[in-house]
Amino acid sequence: MPAGGRQVEVVSPQPQREAYAFSPIRTFAFSLGAAVVFLRVSMFHQTTTYLTHVNLRLLYVVGIPALAGVILAGGIQSAFRGRPAVYWVGFTFWMILAVPFSAWKGGSTTLLLGYLRGDLTLLFIVGGLALTWRECKVMMSAAALGTAAAVLCARIFTRESSAGYRTGLEFGTVNDPNDFAAHLLFALPFLLWVVFTSRSTVLRAAAMVGIGVGLYSILGSASRGGLLGLIGAGLFLLWRGTTRQRIAFLLLAPVAALGLAIVVPPRALRRITTFSASGASGPEAEEAIESAEDRRYLLKTSITYAIQHPIVGVGPGQFAEYEGKHSLVVGGRRGMWRSAHNSFTCTAAECGIPAFICYLAAIVSTFRLLSGVFREAQARPGFGDIRATAFCIQMSMVGFCIAIFFLNFAYFFYLPMLSGLAIAVSAAAKEEFQFRGHAAWESGNIGTSAGAGWRAPTWTQPPASGGPTPAPRMPLAYFSLQ
Repeated sequence: MPAGGRQVEVVSPQPQREAYAFSPIRTFAFSLGAAVVFLRVSMFHQTTTYLTHVNLRLLYVVGIPALAGVILAGGIQSAFRGRPAVYWVGFTFWMILAVPFSAWKGGSTTLLLGYLRGDLTLLFIVGGLALTWRECKVMMSAAALGTAAAVLCARIFTRESSAGYRTGLEFGTVNDPNDFAAHLLFALPFLLWVVFTSRSTVLRAAAMVGIGVGLYSILGSASRGGLLGLIGAGLFLLWRGTTRQRIAFLLLAPVAALGLAIVVPPRALRRITTFSASGASGPEAEEAIESAEDRRYLLKTSITYAIQHPIVGVGPGQFAEYEGKHSLVVGGRRGMWRSAHNSFTCTAAECGIPAFICYLAAIVSTFRLLSGVFREAQARPGFGDIRATAFCIQMSMVGFCIAIFFLNFAYFFYLPMLSGLAIAVSAAAKEEFQFRGHAAWESGNIGTSAGAGWRAPTWTQPPASGGPTPAPRMPLAYFSLQ
């Protein structure tokens, strides 16, 4: 200690960023942003509309003020801390460029406005408003609560499809069995995050039950894309999981598979495991083969249109319209008038190759951003929560991207939201690495000064030359599942 015991207070070198972090506009908008995440994952706004037969416009009630807060508080600039935001904006720009050349301009305009209003906004609400590590955990908690609500809906509001053995929802934008399976593949890793990070035994047990119910719903949907997504997520766990997680998975997976095979309807199991005509029997297997043939045709057609219209495509959301008018199938009749059933080739066929490149680049850059966080957290002791967060978001991406290879989810909120989470987690994790490293390095040399609910670091001696400056802890009283 220097003579006289002089204390030197660390002053943050980023006053503008601190002003943004403590802005009441941003704080209020962040609370609304967490509510938006909950609504989108839980589909609570659609549930209330179904039950009351009144559209309360909940997404507009919380979403518009949240987006206004993003704009007023400078959250859009904050979202560009990560490269995925650049690619998503590029994808959107090319969508706008493609609208004037669309096969049906009115339909493409409606889709574009809906995407701008309710889907792309998740990128900026999540990536632009969540600054600290605790705020990232709040967003993850909101998604986990939304997943719990979605799983509950899966048990209360299920219905059988026209085939008579596939279960989906009675309402909503993902009521189709295939779509709902993809939604659950996106959402269930947030419950897994609770299992990995929560200190509450009750919460962890409840999350595991929710995961089990969600897995049953995915298999009950008889979605083969959902099954492939589950397999992909399982392989990702074996690749990136800890030794304990891998052992637990290898021990529990066979037991869970046996239990699900007993409770899931046999007809659904026959369909979900039918991938070729050889050995197929029964109406559900025949229906599965017919569906696979239709999708192969649509895949080939979407690739053909992408090659024929490489710059701006046939128009956002207009594959079915264009295919129905221009394609001839076996027998000389007109086309199927169905969408591409592949989110990746859909973007290429409808918006052009440049849009497809931006779409794919946004996904890849998001995954790489999270991989960087994962590796750094794994290399440091005491950062298991950060490692688990990056891991679960990546698992969500893996399962979901496999599922949407067979679905039309190109213009939904899911991937922009995951990119927003990746941007926020990456930036907050860097500061958390720095701060916790200082806390361990200080080991008693640091004092705390109370005030405004945050920890202001003070030093009994100046930091070593060239040493990093710890960031202040932000004032937060938000709830998180810890």
